[in-house]
Parts: sequence; C-alpha cells; structure tokens
Amino acid sequence: MNIGILAVDSNFPNLALMKISAYHKARGDQVEWYNPLCEYDKVYAAKVFTFTPDYNYYINTNQIEKGGTGYDIEKVLPVEVDRIQPDYSIYNIDSNLSYGFLTRGCPNRCKWCVVPKKEGKISPYMDIEEITAGRKKLSLWIIIYWPQTMACSK
Repeated sequence: MNIGILAVDSNFPNLALMKISAYHKARGDQVEWYNPLCEYDKVYAAKVFTFTPDYNYYINTNQIEKGGTGYDIEKVLPVEVDRIQPDYSIYNIDSNLSYGFLTRGCPNRCKWCVVPKKEGKISPYMDIEEITAGRKKLSLWIIIYWPQTMACSK
C-alpha cells in the first residue's frame, strides 16, 4: 500500500503519525508525507487542536483516516499501533532520542484543557524501557499546568 501522512496543524513531531508510519512500514507499505500531487491508497490526517483550521484541500485518496483531539476527542490508536516503536526517520530527529509518555491523563481539571476529559485521571502508561528501546536519550512529554507554581520574583 501507498500511505500518506499529514500533520494538519502541528510543526512538532507527531507521535501518533510516527507510530502509524512504523506500523505500515513493518507491513511492507510505502509511507511518505502527504503530497497533493500524488495518489495514495490511504492518508492519515492528524489534527492536534480543535481551534485550528482543517486541511481544506482535496486529498487524493479513496480512504482517509482522521485522528487526533482536533478531530475526535474519543478516537485512539489501535493497541498494535500505539505500542509500536515510533518511526523517527519521518522527522529530522537525533537517532539516539526517544519520545514517549510514561503516564497518560492529568490530576488537574483546568477549564481550558481537554486532557482530563480525553484521558481521565493520571495513570501509568508505558515503561521507560519500552519507550527507549536501546536509545540513549529520552524526551518525556509531560504537560501539566500548576497554577500555584506560576510566580515571578525579582
């Protein structure tokens, strides 16, 4: 299969697209960033935010899979895709760096944040060995807003 991947509203590494790419490459499929001049068997479009514009151009495929909080807060990756080692080659990333989440969810209930609604309370997710898989550097994605620690001093 010829697979296209499209990051609709992000310019940072999209972990879901990295895992989708790895999953398809492991099956022998061709994976590349979506090019509107090419035809694909399937295109995966990922949208992180609900407030950003959608990709409003024709997508040259018979099958499009839209995912991410920007499209559907309840949609998740299938387990066999979610637990695969990401394909770091789709981004210009240090080959020794690992991206991943040790936990999912959040203990806070910030009015503007979708994480508690999407993922619930904080819970264990992956072991550090599962994330690193022999890589020497680690980037854990931890985004928590602690209002009581936000202060300025002279």
